[in-house]
Amino acid sequence: MTIRDLRSAPHNTILRADIVIVGGGPAGLTIARELANTKIRVLVVDSGGLEYDIETQALNGVENVGEPVQRSGAETIGRGYANELSWLNDIPAFELRNRLLGGSSHTWLGKCAAFDDMDFASRPWLRHSGWPFKRRDIQSALDRASELLNLGPNVYDEGLNRLLRAPPAELGISRDLLRPFFWQFSKERGGDRQPMRFINLARDCDAANVDFLTHATVTEINLDRYGRRISSLDVSSLDGKSATIRADTVVLCGGGIENARLLLASNSVAAAGIGNGRGVVGRYLVDHPRATLIRFTGPGIKAAASQFNFFGLTDRRKTHFYLRGLSLSPEVQAREGLTNCAAYPAQVHAKNNPWAALRRLSRGTRRTALADLSTVVASSGMIASGLYGRLVHKRGLPHKSVELRFDVMAEQQLDPESRITLSDSRDAFGIPRARVDWKIGTVEIESMKRFGRLLCEEFNRVGLPGSQPAEWIAQDDPGKASFIDMAHPSCTTRMGNDPSNSVVDADAMVHGIDGLFIAGSSVFPTGGHANPTLMILALAIRLSDHLKSRHRTGITMPQPFVDAEASENDLSGV
Repeated sequence: MTIRDLRSAPHNTILRADIVIVGGGPAGLTIARELANTKIRVLVVDSGGLEYDIETQALNGVENVGEPVQRSGAETIGRGYANELSWLNDIPAFELRNRLLGGSSHTWLGKCAAFDDMDFASRPWLRHSGWPFKRRDIQSALDRASELLNLGPNVYDEGLNRLLRAPPAELGISRDLLRPFFWQFSKERGGDRQPMRFINLARDCDAANVDFLTHATVTEINLDRYGRRISSLDVSSLDGKSATIRADTVVLCGGGIENARLLLASNSVAAAGIGNGRGVVGRYLVDHPRATLIRFTGPGIKAAASQFNFFGLTDRRKTHFYLRGLSLSPEVQAREGLTNCAAYPAQVHAKNNPWAALRRLSRGTRRTALADLSTVVASSGMIASGLYGRLVHKRGLPHKSVELRFDVMAEQQLDPESRITLSDSRDAFGIPRARVDWKIGTVEIESMKRFGRLLCEEFNRVGLPGSQPAEWIAQDDPGKASFIDMAHPSCTTRMGNDPSNSVVDADAMVHGIDGLFIAGSSVFPTGGHANPTLMILALAIRLSDHLKSRHRTGITMPQPFVDAEASENDLSGV
């Protein structure tokens, strides 16, 4: 494995590979890992390098003409980042992307869940719903993705209770209305509690058949003269170096915005953009609208937190913690024509929360040392019982909090007018920026509102008092809601069997363009409510298996990384 920097290359270098992966984020690096140590020559091309660079990051700029918008009188809740990552809440919508090896994993929190069985089904009340395969067909890939992410078992419904060391008590909530739902969090191996950073996959890759080219932005995808097959890629660095990469197979792994943008901007042969003969590229843009549904204050916080917190299990000598929340039942979705939604607890900790005081003391923070020591002493009972619950019963720590709220992430019904097009504004390479028009429809707003009311009703009915609906729900006024994107853009190059409403086929190859594949959330046929990373990796692993089979059939043969015809531009010294 070699990491090369295009900025140090000779001008007009010509490179060859069997498979070129465009984008070194979780999807691209997973595919590279799956193809490592095969006879397939792989080149991973990334716009950035190993470190954050402000000029490279500026290439993510978009023209945003849709949601999210600030509604008068609505509370701003942000994307949920806290502490040292709180600044990420202020990144403009659809620009929270990372142009360096590791991609979005540099700023994620590790939150993972698999899509539900019903997400794969065709639902008559939701247009364009349904995947070209069922969840069971990718279960093996999901399990492989879970192992890569250092997760526990792929169980996210109430079946998890049978595996937990100390499961939550049965509250008696109607399963016809609400269902338990769990999330888990990917962490680095080796005891590091940081979310998994995929840049380590690149650093640790020692496969001779995998190379990396950094600071290389793809400026155009070139097709053959008939517009039916991938031909080459044009790449450039910000300092003016350029290269051509020739490959039999190209996999776009640029994310929900850039995959569509690059197809649309590559219009030298196909005037409307590659794969866009039916005008589908960039359409059906969804994210996960996030909003607050209900709040607990006062004594109700402790009761709610005891039921909706972290619960642990030990699997293969590792302890994994799952966060418990609730989702709309499939039955109520079908009866009332709603989208899939799930809500999770978020506590606002008090200033005298003892665990924060302990952390500051352990870090030697002198400014608050006396106050923190006093807080710890006054809360010794909570600390002792919390540690016992954590170590023995594998429960989440109890906190002193001023509020516990349930925030929702909702599935969106597909809307062809929610879309990405090309802006008149251009980036440093002269490529049109993405013009993003994200729309939040009535169906998903009504789904969230109904969900919030059901939560209050059921909590009160089973004796979990103190919940209050968010103001926008209580007053039945969506204009007072604060909907925020979760940086999960999806479905813009969606997968399907019908080219009239999809961009790639069930194998993730662009309809009618041999050798051009797409990975990442942009190929999701529907967005579901779950965080996308686990599903992104499962589909990337599934695609990797297909690519191995494709190249084993003799479609391509391994060739040198540097084109023999351009040996004067050998990169071995770069």
